[in-house]
Amino acid sequence: MKGESSPLVRELLFWVPVVLLGAYMYAALMDRFRGLTPSLAADSRDILTYRMAGENILSGAVPYRDFFIEYPPGSLPFFVPPALFSEGPSSYATYFASEMALLLVASLVLTALSARALGLLWPVAAVVFVVAAILLNPVAVTRYDAVVALTVAVAVALAVRSRKGGTASSLVLAGAWVSLGIGAAAKLVPALVGPPLALFAARLRGWRGVVLGSAVFGFVVAAFFVPAALLGGGGFLKSFAYHAERGLQVESVAASLLMKLGYAEGIVYEFGAFDVKGPGFGFWSSTSLPITGALLIVTAAVMYREHLAGRFGTAEVPRYAAAFILAFMIGSKVLSPQYMIWLLPLIPLCAGGLWILGVSGLYLGACWTTSKIFPEYYDRLLSMDGYAVNLLLGRNLILVVLWILVLVLPSEDAQARESARREPEGAAA
Repeated sequence: MKGESSPLVRELLFWVPVVLLGAYMYAALMDRFRGLTPSLAADSRDILTYRMAGENILSGAVPYRDFFIEYPPGSLPFFVPPALFSEGPSSYATYFASEMALLLVASLVLTALSARALGLLWPVAAVVFVVAAILLNPVAVTRYDAVVALTVAVAVALAVRSRKGGTASSLVLAGAWVSLGIGAAAKLVPALVGPPLALFAARLRGWRGVVLGSAVFGFVVAAFFVPAALLGGGGFLKSFAYHAERGLQVESVAASLLMKLGYAEGIVYEFGAFDVKGPGFGFWSSTSLPITGALLIVTAAVMYREHLAGRFGTAEVPRYAAAFILAFMIGSKVLSPQYMIWLLPLIPLCAGGLWILGVSGLYLGACWTTSKIFPEYYDRLLSMDGYAVNLLLGRNLILVVLWILVLVLPSEDAQARESARREPEGAAA
């Protein structure tokens, strides 16, 4: 009887704390949301845009053709549900915040499941997720980036589940590509998880698995983009041009360095964000793409080296996914506070043992600093106050250090094989 009950006990010891953590996180996020000023919630530009899109779609308007929206078509389904029940700006904001909080709870559960399956300290992973999400107030539930967190968390969880191979595992891995496709259709960024997932697929099914997975991903993205392009016409293309024309945003790594060095002459509001202006800033904005590309290439080279050395295992999927996203954040000309949400389901899975303390500590430090910058010190940052600029530069340097650390972490699979090799030697002795 004791042997029969132990699996149940183990499941209870997992699910009860996770459910309690999820309930606490939801309550804390909504409590903090209710304490926001209208300018950060119902009257914020982002919430107003989401509400406009949701209500226009319900009235029969065609996105991009009948009204402009800067976001990819996969985002639109998440703007509609709050509009079904809301009776005004305030209620829409509340319903939307609740929707995002629920998506984060689902992401938390999936992250804890992945941590347990990988043999990591899942209570630590879950707590890091919760603390980071709460620190990222107010953007955690007033931006739709929780969609990115959920689709990435689903992809990682399915990849972990498929690691044993077989026909069923191939179907599960296909589900991971579907989730990434949905995420990329909503905010493009989940596509950065594609390279590590592709190497993992190559390990399981050979390069045939990579081709099939990429085809599934492409089909899902096309299912969103093709109808939007056909119905939206020029408005759809304009949404991409909108982002290409953006300047050097004040919170970006490059802007923080240039402000610290005294090259900034002023800050202007354009394209829905605050951009830094000064001599040569146009040049730095235009070099963002090649710099980001170079950082992504470095990340890919390190990852592929691990693959060639036979050290690329399941645990490396979330690790290198985090590295790719960090590389993008560091090199991008835009680094909004909500971008930190993208890392929620990945950082807690990046390392085992004591390494998780260093990685998680840096990430939580970056989340805390982000919350201080926006909204607490944002006005001072816009006036280029020295303390606020230093705070921003410190946050951005943390992200750079975090990217480097994630790249140099020892492989968990390599450690496991080394332990297995030494064990027989010890037994023989």
